[in-house]
Amino acid sequence: MDKQQFQQELVALCDGAHVLAMQILGKREDALDVVQDAITSTLTRPEAYQAEKGPLKPWFLRVVRNRCIDLLRQIHPSDVSVEELQDNAANPEQTLALAQFDDILKHALEELTVDQRQIVVLRDYLNLSYAEIADVLDITSGTVMSRLHRSRLALK
Repeated sequence: MDKQQFQQELVALCDGAHVLAMQILGKREDALDVVQDAITSTLTRPEAYQAEKGPLKPWFLRVVRNRCIDLLRQIHPSDVSVEELQDNAANPEQTLALAQFDDILKHALEELTVDQRQIVVLRDYLNLSYAEIADVLDITSGTVMSRLHRSRLALK
């Protein structure tokens, strides 16, 4: 993969990485900083990514997740909250219904632990496969399935 193609793939992963960072950190500014830092370090050291070990997406999301964890270690857990996701519905009735659903979902996600929240985001928001999630979280696929199941039950 040449340098330009590598950069284009990283740019394509930014939105998903930002969603993951937002769900882990709960603060937009921190999430943007983490993603920018991850991109900068990845572009500075492109040799860190080894294509023969797997796709770029799970590898990059692992970098973002690890940087989020590093940042969380520096702040108090009580400072972390989930911000509302922006919805782009044009219909006012749909906008209201989505806002109410987002509010319910926001409160439910806030009740989850960071580990539970990140596995739900990786699977249900970023559509990663169990194998990719296992790669990002550095756990087995079986563990992904059981943690995801428990996280979804807690979310209910």
